[in-house]
Formats: sequence, structure tokens, C-alpha cells
Amino acid sequence: MQVRVLGAHNLETDSAHHTCFLIDGKLAIDAGSLVSTLGRDEQLRIEHVLLTHLHFDHTRDLPTLGLQTLDHPHTIDVHSLGVTLSTVNQQLMNGEFYPDLTAHLNETPPAFRFNEINHSTPLSIGGFEVMAVPAEHPVPTIGYIVKSDNLCVAYTGDTGGPLLPFMQQELTPDILYIDVTFPNDMKERAEVSKHLTPAMVRTRIIDAQNAGVTLPKIVPVHMSQEHQKQILIELAAVQTELGIDLEPGYEGMLAE
Repeated sequence: MQVRVLGAHNLETDSAHHTCFLIDGKLAIDAGSLVSTLGRDEQLRIEHVLLTHLHFDHTRDLPTLGLQTLDHPHTIDVHSLGVTLSTVNQQLMNGEFYPDLTAHLNETPPAFRFNEINHSTPLSIGGFEVMAVPAEHPVPTIGYIVKSDNLCVAYTGDTGGPLLPFMQQELTPDILYIDVTFPNDMKERAEVSKHLTPAMVRTRIIDAQNAGVTLPKIVPVHMSQEHQKQILIELAAVQTELGIDLEPGYEGMLAE
């Protein structure tokens, strides 16, 4: 398995992209930067998309990906909670704002097939073992654990909740990508919007250590580029204090 970080930030600039991942070139987690970071040929190889939640920065590129692949005879399977799928269909692809790409257009097969998934039910998707794990955010949200023969990775999605549930599943991740959006002095905003700060991550990692679980490598993503310098300083302090394997994510980062 090869995991490629397409985006590691919460907003986009010329050098930063919405948090998004591509596994083995064919399975994407979230769709906020699937088109803006990939060439056409790479887009055409995508077979599955796992959506964590309905927010625009995690779903934005789905409609344009659908049009890009429309004339090619393979339908992309999109997996998520029912409310996420219905909102994307009703808001982004409602036939007016953008075409309904779950339906036949111009005698072509649908670009997308939507598949509702449930929490904590192991699935086989695209040759991977996949499990959805509930996460705490203002809208219904799930993270994912994805396992192949040689590697198991997890992504919390946007969350201000605990990290421990991602480490106590039957699929135990080697790498855990987590949401660290704000620096410590923005704790109040993080709590209201259900995101994490380095200090909040510290508390959650200590909880995991106290529970006796084996910690995976921790990779923070979804960072605010405006506050990234301070976030990185604070994360480095957590890494040193707790002696953990922690490496902030960045665009183009690979794991395999």
C-alpha cells in the first residue's frame, strides 16, 4: 500500500490543499483536492472515494471528478454515511448547481454509485479492509481505517474528539492521520468547531498511553496555514515530552 497526502491543510492557496489522501492511486479519502492536485490520467484511475463528512472542503472536487470521468466506462463508488451522500447529491449535484452524476447522462453510465456505510462494520472496498469509526464534529462524521497486506492506516476526519477509538479496533493502524487545525491559544475556537490543538492532542495521546495501547505513528493534517508555524512548534514540544513518533503531514508526503 502507498498512501499519498494530496492535501494537508484546512484551506487552499497556491501551495496548500484541502486535506485529502490517495491510496494506491485508486482509493481516495475525501475529495476536497482530488481534481486540483491530480492530472487527468490519475483522476481516471480512481475507483473508490471514502467521504468523512459533508463539509465543502472535503467534498468540493467530487462533481468535477465526475464530469472528468463521465465518458469513461467505469463508475466510481462513493462511500459514506447516508446523510453525507444525500447532502452531496441534493446540494452539489442536484441537476441545477451541477448535473446529477449518480444518474445516466447523455446515454453514458452514471459517474458515481453511492454506497451507504455504517459505523464499525468491516468492509472490503477496492481490495482493502475498511472500517468506519465515528468522530466528533458539528455534522455527522466518520474516520476510516484502511488495511492492506503490508500496512494499516487511519484518518480521523475532522474531529475534536478522542483518538483512542481509532487505536482499539480490530484493524490496528500503523499510521494515524489526525486533525490538528489550530494552535493552543485558539482552544476556544477549536472546541466550538470540534477540531484539535496540539495541547488537546497531548491529552488524548496520554489517555491512549494510560489505556496501554500501542501508539501508531501520528501524522497531523488539516492545519491552518496561517497558524502553521506555531502549530509545528507546539507539536514538536508534544513529541519531545511524550517521546512519540509524530511527523506533521505535508502535500506530497508518502507512506508505504
